[in-house]
Amino acid sequence: MPAEMKDAAAKVGGLKARIFAGATLLGFVSAIGYAGHEGYRAATDSFVAPIILSPDNDVVLANKAKLAELQVERARIAAEADDAEADLAAGETALARLRALAAVASNALAWTKDVTARQAAASALELKALSRKTALLASMAEKQERIAREANNNLGASLISKTDLTREELSLNQVQLAMLDNESARAQGEASIRELSLTQRSLARRTGTPLMPEALGREDQMVRIELEIQRLESEQRTRRVQRKLVLDKLAKMDELDGQLRARPLFRATERRMEVAFVPYTQSAGVARGAEVYDCVWGIFRCRSVGKIAELVPGEVVLPDPWGNPARGQYAVLDLREHESAKSKVLRVRGAGLPAPPTDEPLPTISVR
Repeated sequence: MPAEMKDAAAKVGGLKARIFAGATLLGFVSAIGYAGHEGYRAATDSFVAPIILSPDNDVVLANKAKLAELQVERARIAAEADDAEADLAAGETALARLRALAAVASNALAWTKDVTARQAAASALELKALSRKTALLASMAEKQERIAREANNNLGASLISKTDLTREELSLNQVQLAMLDNESARAQGEASIRELSLTQRSLARRTGTPLMPEALGREDQMVRIELEIQRLESEQRTRRVQRKLVLDKLAKMDELDGQLRARPLFRATERRMEVAFVPYTQSAGVARGAEVYDCVWGIFRCRSVGKIAELVPGEVVLPDPWGNPARGQYAVLDLREHESAKSKVLRVRGAGLPAPPTDEPLPTISVR
């Protein structure tokens, strides 16, 4: 019996040893599998550094001040654009009035030519009438002289009274006075004809004919108007270039304003935001909709805490999840567990990569 009991006990001990060895081996293999699985996920996941941005954050406040300065500068440039538009409108109005004045001054010469021609024609007709009147008055004077001589003879023969003789002599004097007035009128008419002829020759710009004072004044006025028009046109060209430069600057400032407002640092001036810095070296799996995981020490017990809501265009330089300065970009987080934003590191798993176990989601790494 003792020998049989000893054999049975030996068999049970050997079985226990084999069971223990098998369990140890299974545990070792499981540990290696788990470590390999976690190592694979750690190698394929992207590590990002979470950041909490709020309106009272010093960096956010500093950027808010920069945005305010940008808005003030934009308002100043917008005022310059309005001034440029007003100057251009005023210049166009002045040019229109000067061109209208130049047209009026140009038409004034035609008007002067027409009036001078009419005056010359009227003066010629008047001079012809004066010539006929001269002939008539000469005939009347001759007849009146003859009548006066006959009256003088009749007075010597006592056929008429002295009063009758005096009346005839007065009639002769009146005719002679009319002849003098007619000669004066003819002289004035001839002088007027000569003046009008000179005016017409001057207006016709005949060689050797001096310019009449009115034409000279008009030429001086036209030169001044043309010079003023050229000066204003030159200023308008300069103003158009300045307006284009101002509008280009305003468009660039609007574009810059839009870009700045799209950045998390500026969006955080209005509300709290949870973002992550994604180094370029860790950006392979980071895309909109990718799962975000929070892990213990960035490796163990990973659980899904949210998603990537948006990748923000533009480059920033910040510490990476390991504290080294790196180039990258911001990603806006949509976290279900907001406390995860306080972690040092978060992990991101992109689409097409193996999903983590349901009880232990992939870890994420975040650095402040």
